[in-house]
Amino acid sequence: MTAAERAPRPSDRRDWLVAGLAAVGLLALFVAVQRGKISTYDSKIAVATAKAMAQGHLHLDPADDFYGRHLPYSHFGIGMPLVILPLYVLQQSLHAPPEVLVTLASPLLLAASGALLYLSGRELGWSRRLSLAGALVFGTLTMALQISQDLFSEPGVAFAMALLTLGLLRWRSGRPSGPWLAGLGTGVGVLFRTDSILLLGVGLLLLPAFVPWRRLLRQPWAWLGLMLPIVAAVAWMGWYSMIRDGTPIPQVYGGSFRVPILRGLDGLLLSGGKSLFVFNPLLLLAIAGAVALWRRDRALTALVLVLVVARVLFFARWSAWYGGVAWGPRLLMPVVGPLSLLAVYAISRVPRLPIGLRIPAAVGVAALVVVSAVVSLASVWVWQSASWKWAKYRPPGLEGQALRQFRVERSTGYFDSLENNAIAYNLRHLQHQGPFPLRHFRGGPTLVGRVALAVAILAPLAAWLTARREPAGASTSGRPVATPSATAATHVGRPEY
Repeated sequence: MTAAERAPRPSDRRDWLVAGLAAVGLLALFVAVQRGKISTYDSKIAVATAKAMAQGHLHLDPADDFYGRHLPYSHFGIGMPLVILPLYVLQQSLHAPPEVLVTLASPLLLAASGALLYLSGRELGWSRRLSLAGALVFGTLTMALQISQDLFSEPGVAFAMALLTLGLLRWRSGRPSGPWLAGLGTGVGVLFRTDSILLLGVGLLLLPAFVPWRRLLRQPWAWLGLMLPIVAAVAWMGWYSMIRDGTPIPQVYGGSFRVPILRGLDGLLLSGGKSLFVFNPLLLLAIAGAVALWRRDRALTALVLVLVVARVLFFARWSAWYGGVAWGPRLLMPVVGPLSLLAVYAISRVPRLPIGLRIPAAVGVAALVVVSAVVSLASVWVWQSASWKWAKYRPPGLEGQALRQFRVERSTGYFDSLENNAIAYNLRHLQHQGPFPLRHFRGGPTLVGRVALAVAILAPLAAWLTARREPAGASTSGRPVATPSATAATHVGRPEY
């Protein structure tokens, strides 16, 4: 590829503008629903690690770990503390209220993930508006909205997965940034969660489906770009594990793989209390989207399916498969991004259906959008830990067999039924929460909260208007498109949408 071909083109700049507006809009939405406080134990440990780093060391202050499970060193990945660190330093220098700025770490990661999903859609040859829809669906109609209020590691892994996907797509199209993005995505994922070396690394096994072996063997610099970030992340992981656990192999923390596989699969995929599709109803369309996209791009479809299946099988046996004090199946949150792209692709195929199927399909899509919007609203209207406290409530005076029976009934309802899951609990308690959402932003309906909500509406609208339909006959991505491999039936050329 010549230097002239690699030079930015007008459509490239327009894509960056739309991606930026999408990220700004999503960030503003996440800020608007922030409560400016940290309640979960995992989030507090992430902030405590960032605080220790700001003081020039890695060991935690015992006062910052009230359970004593992370002394002297945290067992969590260093990724989230690294994102929190500049926010923590800025918060200290500005003397801002405690925990206000550090709570923006997850919103920043998730907003960036939305921008990467948009760029992935463009790399596939999708129209700007279809790609933008994928990014906005991810940020507004899935569990990404609620998890933006915590400092779990999953938003970082979601960002890493989006980087990996975009990197493989760009590598396939011959863009030199592709290998670096794919390597960076895998390496970043390892920094957030050590299990990412397996759960993201499995996606690299499909590299020959994106780039033919003959081309791979002629690109030693591409392999360097792929491996450098991964080697650096693994080296850090081994060094930190050595000083923490006395072995370069990271140790399993806080649980074990002892849950029967069928129980975990049922809980993560089918149960009324924690299913991925109960908390992300619109992602049911990802199944149809995978079938439709398989005919056009088998490599990408296989990548998404491998990443999803690997994650589901891995955590189905984990003792805390449900993700602890969290909204929905927290540990599956990173796959929500790729599945959002598949769901939006399925929606884009509705106008092409026979007339007899088109109307029922459109009604079904509209119903899933409405239900997903209700779930998203409930997820941030009532604080997610409230339903968990209800599930773990212990009535005074109840002991022995009566107490055990009470706990079984509560837990069964919370984890397995639609009637008593977190969504139902939040919907039943909407009237106790007051106005939404500005009352939750930094203690009241502040000017910043109102501005954030306005930007959350105006930025995506500006992105939608900017993402006008490409002229007929133009490249849908505005870039030279490499010949796809025989194993990847990629649609390129004239715009389809």
